[in-house]
Amino acid sequence: MLTPPWLLLLPLLSALVAAAIDAPKTCSPKQFACRDQITCISKGWRCDGERDCPDGSDEAPEICPQSKAQRCQPNEHNCLGTEVCIPMSRLCNGVQDCVDGSDEGPHCRELRGNCSRLGCQHHCVPTLDGPTCYCNSSFQLQADGKTCKDFDECSVYGTCSQLCTNTDGSFTCGCVEGYLLQPDNRSCKAKNEPVDRPPVLLIANSQNILATYLSGAQVSTITPTSTRQTTAMDFSYANETVCWVHVGDSASQTQLKCARMPGLKGFVDEHTINISLSLHRRSRKGAGKEVTQLG
Repeated sequence: MLTPPWLLLLPLLSALVAAAIDAPKTCSPKQFACRDQITCISKGWRCDGERDCPDGSDEAPEICPQSKAQRCQPNEHNCLGTEVCIPMSRLCNGVQDCVDGSDEGPHCRELRGNCSRLGCQHHCVPTLDGPTCYCNSSFQLQADGKTCKDFDECSVYGTCSQLCTNTDGSFTCGCVEGYLLQPDNRSCKAKNEPVDRPPVLLIANSQNILATYLSGAQVSTITPTSTRQTTAMDFSYANETVCWVHVGDSASQTQLKCARMPGLKGFVDEHTINISLSLHRRSRKGAGKEVTQLG
């Protein structure tokens, strides 16, 4: 016996409803709680040099006490007093890359002879702190400061947009089913299937569910379906079915509804799903704001 499409969507819809009304949020152990106590981000995004929290608290000095130099990737040099990192291969190449010129200067000529005595496995370059070893691309310097070992680029967030496979001296990116690897060999883009059907957004508001193109123009062939205070919505691509929570004035009037959208040509076969879980919301006043809960 096949499981009805709406039953597969029920757990997700219930989770969406709970998430929409829960504030402040409680982040999971694998997440970082932003200072606003609302936003949760992956812990891997903390101290990565990019502001992911709306308030930037994931990059705050008290959260990321490490030096700026530590934020540079292997085989990169941190320009003094800045967050700029340049490849080690650009040091002492006759072209100023750092604003203060610390990547060039008399030390390039005076210390170059010391490189031959350092015994670097791959490369050596003079720096203000003396000659320093560095490695070929995709390798990183070991603790002895001389030998090089394969660097796992996949351990760096953002190397690939979806799947990453580390190889000796390199890496390859891939995409999950339904996506295509782009010419940059790093990012993925969703397949447009069928190819003659443009992407469509389903937008729920307090009055209806409407369909628009990515440009914002409404899909003329789809008449919006009437709703009331839609709390949550989900779409089953395989079954071409949209389900939503239709909020009423009482528990008996708050329902889970579904409708099919064959070929994205309109809403048909709209029906109500009878479930034992109460989807009705209760509102209470507190701390100068309205707090919405599920019953």
